[in-house]
Amino acid sequence: MTDSAHRDDLIAAIASAVKSELACLTVPEDMHREHHEFIREWIEERRVKRERSEKIRTQVYGWGVISLLGGIGTGAYQAFEYLREHLK
Repeated sequence: MTDSAHRDDLIAAIASAVKSELACLTVPEDMHREHHEFIREWIEERRVKRERSEKIRTQVYGWGVISLLGGIGTGAYQAFEYLREHLK
């Protein structure tokens, strides 16, 4: 056997050993895809929850402003009625 052939056999043996050792450490392809799908779904759920939370917050602030303006209007109306009744 020549040095070149011996070197090629040695390289092939090392590559095969490294490949088999890495195969033991890696996640199977179908499980890897499943993990990616889970992460994709989780990210989508978080995005939907965040959007829903922002919409609710906006609605609560809006109704708070409407209630405040309604309270001011009611107070002004009652003050007007009080003054009108007592200034006759």
